Amino acid sequence: MDPSRPDRILEEWNAVADGARRPSLPPRRVAVRAGSAGLSLAGAGLVAVVLLASAVWLGRPGSTGPGGVVPTGSPSAAIVVTPVPSASPAPTPTPSATPTPTAAPTPTPKPTIGACAPAALAAKITMWEGAAGSRIADVEVTNTGRVACMLEKLERPQLIDGAGRVLIDGSAPTTGGVLELAPGGRATTLVEASNYCGAAPVPPVRVAFILRDGKRFVAAPPTPTDATVPPCNGPGQPAAIGMQPWAR
Repeated sequence: MDPSRPDRILEEWNAVADGARRPSLPPRRVAVRAGSAGLSLAGAGLVAVVLLASAVWLGRPGSTGPGGVVPTGSPSAAIVVTPVPSASPAPTPTPSATPTPTAAPTPTPKPTIGACAPAALAAKITMWEGAAGSRIADVEVTNTGRVACMLEKLERPQLIDGAGRVLIDGSAPTTGGVLELAPGGRATTLVEASNYCGAAPVPPVRVAFILRDGKRFVAAPPTPTDATVPPCNGPGQPAAIGMQPWAR
């Protein structure tokens, strides 16, 4: 409702009241019978005042009609309720499992291979060859043991006869090196002897090998009656014997 409407109504009412002329004679009193439907002038004025006050009251801003109902068209303040988001609890961090350190595998130590025992070595002279006053024996050795062993590539060779007498003695090697022989493994060498001017040997003539620890193994002769020795190239010259390194 227009807020200025009640003021206009009051102004219009005052204008009507001022323009009305008073009667020259006082009004006659009219007796009102009980039960009569008419109203006196005083009663009509009272009704008009009540109606005017009601109109003024209804035209005030914020006034409500009967029953507290807001008249149509009256502005009402809209209350906007903004929902407050509830704070979500922070997720509890899951502790990560500490990885168990993996122990590095311990390498299996390689078994130490020892020197070949003379009892585990079976040697034999497969043949004799002659060249320029020397005799050369082809020798083969086999590891008859159950485990691998290390054979020195160079040994101190000897030429011996059937009675165990040393016919020619070699020199100890000055160089080293070893050769691994697996069980059943074989190696070969050449042994050259020269300038034997001694007494006739007792057959069989054989070749022996002296190890570093003083022990020896002996290569069997090609035949039980073999008496092969190098020829004498001069009584004044020393005899000599030497070997090539063992090889597979």
